[in-house]
Amino acid sequence: MRFKKLTLIATSLSIAGLGGLNLAQAATEIRVAYGNQPGEPVDVAVKEWAENVEQASDGELTLSAFPASQLGSETDVMEQARFGSPIITITAYSNFMSSVPDLSVLDAPYLADSFDDKLKVFESEWFAEQSQKVEEAGYHIVIPNTVYGTRHLLSREPATTPEELDGVKIRVQNSPMYVEAMRSMGATPTPMSLGDVYPALAQGMVDGVENPTPVLFGGKFHEVVKHLNLTGHMNTVAPFVTGQAFWDQLSEENRQILTDTGQDMAAHLRELVEKESDVALQKLKDAGVEVHEVDTQPFRERAAEQVPAAFPKWSDGLYEQVRQIING
Repeated sequence: MRFKKLTLIATSLSIAGLGGLNLAQAATEIRVAYGNQPGEPVDVAVKEWAENVEQASDGELTLSAFPASQLGSETDVMEQARFGSPIITITAYSNFMSSVPDLSVLDAPYLADSFDDKLKVFESEWFAEQSQKVEEAGYHIVIPNTVYGTRHLLSREPATTPEELDGVKIRVQNSPMYVEAMRSMGATPTPMSLGDVYPALAQGMVDGVENPTPVLFGGKFHEVVKHLNLTGHMNTVAPFVTGQAFWDQLSEENRQILTDTGQDMAAHLRELVEKESDVALQKLKDAGVEVHEVDTQPFRERAAEQVPAAFPKWSDGLYEQVRQIING
């Protein structure tokens, strides 16, 4: 009798252990990769997103944050995602240039006057069609509408007109869209990594740099050049993307959890970005930077003419079509 009781207890423990193992196996860990440093708005928002996902899924889903490009470059991480790894990464719409060319127009300069205007595009039939093409290319856009920041120009001399930018060397990231944006504004674009900008400015290799104000202040570029031109040439909105193969493996409930909590994260991130942008602008002023208001109309006209011509892969009339969706 005692032997039977022991056997039953052992069997019960084994079943309980297997149940625990199954629960552990059911939990899905998703790595969230981004190049932003710890403490920056993206990092803060992603970590809060992770808490919300775990709570909403009762621990069935977990997000693990990997800031500062720990998992590799954007290109590397996008490839990992496309081949089925459980990864979500923030990227640029211009990085879809080779797979879904028309989508890259969302990074073009002077598409919108404000983020409220630009966000209209994500409710359009045009964007729904582009999203379908993204899925056919092996990706899935989890969060399309993450506000990243308004980009301005910090330069050695005032640069408020295309004429004043003529021959001025401006650092840009190594992206065809960013190169063409500066070229259309009248400058001489000079691609280089952000880490090389400070010495390049100090040595006169470049005359300026463009980015949102928190990046401009954080890089201490104002120690070398003292003119901030409020060109507002890009209201950058970035997507969080995963691979379609991995997305298809998730349950409908978990996909909805990631989508809903992701929208909450995007709303909070916008608040963080806008607050930090204002703080950084004041810090630049306090550091002796002269801030110049800019009549953007001449820049807008040049962008509308020159940018579409630089991208023959785009559909005819694409730039104006998307501007009309946003501003119409």
